[in-house]
Amino acid sequence: MIKLEERKASIKPIKSKLKISILDDQEISQINQNTRTVLEEIGVVFPSDKALKIFAEVGANVDFEKQTVKIAADLLDKYLATSPRNYTMAGARPDLDVHVGDGKGTYFYCSGESPRVVDFSTGERRLSVKEDIANHARIADYLPIISLMWPSASASDKGETSPLHGLEACFTNSEKHVESESVMDEVSARYAVEMAIAVSGSEEKLRERPVLSQLLCCIQPLAQDRGGIEAAMIFAEYGIPVGFMSMPTLGLTAPPYPAGALTIAMAETLSGIMLTQIINPGVGNYISVNPGIVDPRTGAYFMGSAVAQMTNVSGVQMAHSNGIPILACHSFGGSQYELGNWQAGYENLYSHLLGVMAGADMSFGPSGMYEAVSLLDHPRILFDREMLRVIDEITDGVDVNPKTLAFDMIKEMGHKGGYISHRETGKFYRTTWPKESILYDDGKPEGRKWRDPKDVAREAITWILENHKPEPMSESVKQELRQIVDRADKDDSIKREISGHK
Repeated sequence: MIKLEERKASIKPIKSKLKISILDDQEISQINQNTRTVLEEIGVVFPSDKALKIFAEVGANVDFEKQTVKIAADLLDKYLATSPRNYTMAGARPDLDVHVGDGKGTYFYCSGESPRVVDFSTGERRLSVKEDIANHARIADYLPIISLMWPSASASDKGETSPLHGLEACFTNSEKHVESESVMDEVSARYAVEMAIAVSGSEEKLRERPVLSQLLCCIQPLAQDRGGIEAAMIFAEYGIPVGFMSMPTLGLTAPPYPAGALTIAMAETLSGIMLTQIINPGVGNYISVNPGIVDPRTGAYFMGSAVAQMTNVSGVQMAHSNGIPILACHSFGGSQYELGNWQAGYENLYSHLLGVMAGADMSFGPSGMYEAVSLLDHPRILFDREMLRVIDEITDGVDVNPKTLAFDMIKEMGHKGGYISHRETGKFYRTTWPKESILYDDGKPEGRKWRDPKDVAREAITWILENHKPEPMSESVKQELRQIVDRADKDDSIKREISGHK
């Protein structure tokens, strides 16, 4: 049986010495200009009277009947200038803080929220429940490559308040920063803020060190979600970072050309960021561009296609050119439909490699997802982790110095020598062999060679769930979170809010 190292939660970004750029300066400028022309002449739909009034008060061209907001370029840039390039997404301890834009590399999320899981005991597919979120949170807490977490699955056993139950499961089973993308109405957002205040200790402490953040998905093309945008306004008011994700499907909800799709993506996300900056100048924001493409023969949706990923990486440059951090949404859990097939390997490897090399501030990482992020399978998290370990090594590049040029070794060994016996080779192997690789059995060498990695992954997940205990949250805070969620469960206004947005 595999036995892993017992350790406290930690985080580890990946920093690349190798850099890649898809767009040149002129192309970036053209897309930025096109974005501003779209915002000024076409605008974005904001189906919220509160949001429309806020835009109108600062001089945007608002059509209340059509619910559209048109924004002049100078007005947009005025508010983008207050959105910070660097800020903190706090964990339970300072050493678990994610300092967005700190130059230390790409921080990785585990994404969500899957509606289904592969049951760890039976192998059967079923609807996900709250316990699945708690288990995933403990796994994510154990793995250093995961710096931030979402509720990984939907708490389908909790109805309309599922998002709040997901937050509770994450807060009580991990010390890492928690983000939600499913709190999508004003009433639920206020409960979520109350939970974050309970975890932080006070509203003032929450503003200083936000332990919660929100990701809002825009609606293609050129529209915001009413419930989502009203939740975002609540979060911004309390200093909770808000990210805006655009998911253009090339040729379906966006032009078939990457430059046109990026234009729409930037118009949607920048307009949302402007709104949060009007409400609370200096609140943390980020952009996420998650493009896809459809197979015109079958209608199947692909997140991992080459054109979608090149568009995705170009989004890193577009966000940074506007002074905004980015979550590069390279999806572990793309188009593949079974664990371990060749498509899962190539999609996950090259898409994340490009994101890290492009300098993304954050990216989705080990999630355990596939089937277009609709199915969670816990052992897959470790396969995802292995791909990121390889990317970490690749992006270190080649170290060239007098020691690594190894002239003295070459001279000493001479002709036809075997370097495996040299003392320097032993030192090198001890520092570079993948000791962190969970998918290598810790038994005999022949075990490593012949054991099925899927079996080792299952054993590793079992060990983590049985042995890893995150630093416990105080019982008083746990009880406060439970009371908040209980009140939300009994609050009929949440059901009315959600029904009103459909």
